[in-house]
Amino acid sequence: MAKLRRWVRNSNHKLAFGVFILTLILNNFFDFPRLFGVNFLSWIITVVLIIVLNLHFVPSNWAKLKNWVRIKRGISLPDKENYTCKSDYILPFTGKWCVWSGGTTKELSMDWDEPSDRFTYYFVMLDDNGNNYKADNPTIENNLCYGKDVLAVADGVVVKVCNKHSDFFENKEDEFINYAGTWDIVGNHIIIKHSKNEYSCVGNLMFNSITVKVGDKVKQGQSIAKCGNSGYTTALPCLYFNLLSSRSVYQSISLPITFANINATQSTAYNLAHVHEREIRPSTQGNIAVKGNKTYIGRGLDVENIV
Repeated sequence: MAKLRRWVRNSNHKLAFGVFILTLILNNFFDFPRLFGVNFLSWIITVVLIIVLNLHFVPSNWAKLKNWVRIKRGISLPDKENYTCKSDYILPFTGKWCVWSGGTTKELSMDWDEPSDRFTYYFVMLDDNGNNYKADNPTIENNLCYGKDVLAVADGVVVKVCNKHSDFFENKEDEFINYAGTWDIVGNHIIIKHSKNEYSCVGNLMFNSITVKVGDKVKQGQSIAKCGNSGYTTALPCLYFNLLSSRSVYQSISLPITFANINATQSTAYNLAHVHEREIRPSTQGNIAVKGNKTYIGRGLDVENIV
């Protein structure tokens, strides 16, 4: 069933086009306009089917629709210039991690044009040489961040828990396998409500590592799960993090977040990792901005909580 849902999700535009063509064929051979009563109605049904397919199988399209409505109403999306977090947040882990992807500007953002992903972060652990594995054994279990504790970033109440995706123990870059056999972008995840219209989401969690349930009250710094490899947006274990406007991962507006009382420095390991992978390092310009004891962060930084 998971494979079917994954295929449907990844093929939604093909399916929508197929429904459109099928409707034309049915109209021609079975005279559907007469069955519907009027020709105009058959076209309405076709358009509705296409819209429903795209909105159902790509929930982020709802966020795009909401974003379009907001713009038409003259309401701008949140950014670091017009939005201030209502709670003081820490990083969702212990020790030093690297910001592999994400930031608070268009240049640093993982996907600036996707309202639900605009300020999404992916964190990884690297050694001093830019490697993300222990020794010379590049297995998932030996990934430096696999199995590490994931923390609640602030006090709150758990509103959603997903723990149905197995960790994937092969390289998910194989497009035929298509990322772990799951349709869920963030894999196993936890969503915590911290205040009105402010929810944190941690994802790509290890299967069966979640220690909280819906309705539980959590404290800032409390261990709630372990980092895993259960989502399909990344090829290796990492920690997904996003601050959202609601409890829906795909239909929320992503919010810019400042982290309180953290150390943030430019990462040499991040540069070395791109050298190892023979990739051009994405720009890290403007990846840090400090306001008092709070910090905006972006890719290319080593970050850790001040204990």
